Amino acid sequence: MKPPLRIAILECDTPLDQTRGKYGGYGGVFKALLEAGADALGQPDLISSKKGLELTTWDVEKAETYPPLSDIDAILITGSRNNAFDNKPWIIKLVDFVKKILAQDRIRVVGVCFGHQIVGRAMGVKVDRSDAGWETAVTPVDLTEKGKELFRQSSL
Repeated sequence: MKPPLRIAILECDTPLDQTRGKYGGYGGVFKALLEAGADALGQPDLISSKKGLELTTWDVEKAETYPPLSDIDAILITGSRNNAFDNKPWIIKLVDFVKKILAQDRIRVVGVCFGHQIVGRAMGVKVDRSDAGWETAVTPVDLTEKGKELFRQSSL
């Protein structure tokens, strides 16, 4: 992908008051992170928070709006306090949208928490409640041999 890199942030929930007050919504959270990441690349003539990065937000939970596929290069699916395995109409619509994206090879997909579960569900993976209960925040992950090779450490 060459700049401009057009990323659609699919908002699947509204964050808690403190986060909403600072960023406006999950779209604002991820815009801040993606812009900081682009700036950290140190290539301001190519891509930065000011150039080469086009971020849009889409309310897929309440407004159920989606970007035209011709207008995006990637999607980021946010977290949510909803269950990715529920059959609420907006979740079914989101899963169907992700299936359409996974069926092609141009648009890239990133899912965060609930979002990665939606990606799994769109791929036909069984998504269900954890026997260990609800997980939130930072959780240590022991890496497989391939993960150790990729990240050059044994855990994240």
